[in-house]
Amino acid sequence: MADAAAPPVDVRAKRSRIAGIDVARGIALIGMAATHMVPTANDDYSLTIVGWLFAGKASALFAVLAGVSLAIVTGGRNPFSGKDLRRSRVTIAVRAALIGVLGLLLAATETYVAVILAYYAVFFLLTLPFLGLRARTLAVLAVAWALLSPQISYLVRTTLLPDAPNDQVDLAMLLTQPFTAAHALLFTGYYPAATWLTYLLAGLALGRLDLRRARVAGWVLGAGAVLAVASWAVSSYLLDALGTSAVLRSENGPVELVGRQLNQYEWYGVTTAGQPQWLLVAGAHSGTTFDLLHTTGTAMVVLGACLLLARGVGVRLLRPLAAVGSMTLTLYTLHVLSLAGPIQWPAPAWYTAQVLIALVAAPLWLMRFRRGPLEELVHDISTTAGRKAVPAPLA
Repeated sequence: MADAAAPPVDVRAKRSRIAGIDVARGIALIGMAATHMVPTANDDYSLTIVGWLFAGKASALFAVLAGVSLAIVTGGRNPFSGKDLRRSRVTIAVRAALIGVLGLLLAATETYVAVILAYYAVFFLLTLPFLGLRARTLAVLAVAWALLSPQISYLVRTTLLPDAPNDQVDLAMLLTQPFTAAHALLFTGYYPAATWLTYLLAGLALGRLDLRRARVAGWVLGAGAVLAVASWAVSSYLLDALGTSAVLRSENGPVELVGRQLNQYEWYGVTTAGQPQWLLVAGAHSGTTFDLLHTTGTAMVVLGACLLLARGVGVRLLRPLAAVGSMTLTLYTLHVLSLAGPIQWPAPAWYTAQVLIALVAAPLWLMRFRRGPLEELVHDISTTAGRKAVPAPLA
């Protein structure tokens, strides 16, 4: 799940909170829950409407929004430096540790969800060197990471980790098989940090912009649409123009070819090692350059649209969704636990019930409290650690 772990920015306590970001995060949570509880593929392996809308996209949106939140809490348009930056890095590192432990514990339950929180912890740690950079530099790094990291990951997986599993990383694996856990978190897992850092860098770049301005929001939406369409179109063209589709059909058979389009296939974090042709696909969770660019683009579209919609009267209409988005760590944890028990409710009906409960409960909770319970706990511990490690100068 992914911006369930984003640094909280309180909507009432801090003027810097931007409602559209919370709305986008709420959409990401609801979309990710849909991929867990509603079929994403038909019997012929073609994607359902839920698969088309959310598979690979909801989790990428979470990750991009995590980067946006990190940018906001480290200075926004004017990134921190000096002691402020060092304090923020300690705060974020402690937050990452807390979120990571929670993720490992959730993964140890009987849930069938591919829990993202341990990966999130790694994402946050990997962003620490980049927190003092400005938007343009971060944007260049994000593009470079999208272009290079999938190819580097492929080489690592093919040469060094050809038989590495992508099992759920839990506390037991981390303690008994630390090397296996490390390469799953970085290279072979469902949300491999080595490539997913692209989303965090892109989010950091976006968070360094003035997202309160309608013009900036419109630019984010438009640029995202161009990026999403162009990356998908180039992938599809190359698959046909280079004869790659025919090669993959002959080598892999019909099961992995979902419907008639290679790009409909939903992967499990990475493509097949030893078959470089798959690096041309843009399918969900394939972790290729085209997948990273496409899903970054769709995340920008959602973010830009939400920033525009959550203005004026729109912010009141979208308040329940924004409330959900402001306490995603708590709601995601409850969602994962709800799918870990011995009683399995009919998935579509249970999904609808969970969404409705969240849309009612979250606003009611925030009428009395500043943050969700887990958000408050993580915020207090990490902030206190940061202040003690790097004390602010006396006034």
